Amino acid sequence: MTPTTPSPCVAAAIATHRREAELQRLLATLGNSNPPLTGGIFVADNASSPETRTVCEAVSGVAWLPRAVNNGPGPAWNTAAAKALENPDVTHVLVLDDDVVLPAHALNGLLEALVTTGAAVSAPLLFDEKNRLWAFPEPCEVALRAVIRRIHTPEECRQAFGDVPHPFCWATGACMLYTRQAFETLGFFREDFWMLGEDLEFSMRAASLLGGVFTAAVAVPHLPPPAKTAAIRTSHRLKFLALLQNLSYLAFHSPHCGHLRSYLAGNFKRYVRTEGWAPGTLWDGWCAFYEGALWKQPAGTAAGARLRERAAHRLDHR
Repeated sequence: MTPTTPSPCVAAAIATHRREAELQRLLATLGNSNPPLTGGIFVADNASSPETRTVCEAVSGVAWLPRAVNNGPGPAWNTAAAKALENPDVTHVLVLDDDVVLPAHALNGLLEALVTTGAAVSAPLLFDEKNRLWAFPEPCEVALRAVIRRIHTPEECRQAFGDVPHPFCWATGACMLYTRQAFETLGFFREDFWMLGEDLEFSMRAASLLGGVFTAAVAVPHLPPPAKTAAIRTSHRLKFLALLQNLSYLAFHSPHCGHLRSYLAGNFKRYVRTEGWAPGTLWDGWCAFYEGALWKQPAGTAAGARLRERAAHRLDHR
């Protein structure tokens, strides 16, 4: 008799911070996942709150993991993934942001991509509330990079790429499925990025050493709350600066990320178009590049914290 392949046992690792409505929405969709998340759902709550605890305790099979501080999704994902992997039966970890909405078929599609390719990580497409691509993995094949940048919707991407998996160089970490082997071989997410970059770095490490694929057959909504208040707009600026600093660091100081250099200019251009041409805005952007590229400092270091503090002070007094 031919031995049968054991059924996968998937756990979810979620990072959250004061987003009770979004987390509740996500947990509701995870309850419909096919296959079910038999490995459990682990929510690492940055700067934990009783409101988030209440949301978690209202859903069967969800473990609330309080964290004293909010130092970004990387440490939170590590907390949740490590707890999930304490169960030796867990074969895969589904790493999630709290503001995604997981379609029922998504997990099955991501698992199939891993089975057919032998890769250690698979990623979906991500789209926003207007059904436009919010983020997409970077294909390894150079010709496909030009193709995917001309595409606007998940449906267009599926028509262009089909349902077969394609190797990627990196992917945004709002929804990623990792094998147990990925964590056992590579370790965990770096914790010195604060946010917006640790997911790219880990996906690049995994793709480079163990193989990473994406499939246009799976598209996942990414629906963060709207940036309406001044506080949220300030938070957006600080996150953007963290992204620029982390990308600048990765582009020049990571063995797997040298190709990011060709994208730095585009990201800085997007920063200026989004945040404006004020001298202080330009200075903050330059400082992000300076700290990351020249001083080898990711955004989670003391240098990154000082940069954000200055930027926040300037925004508070304009």
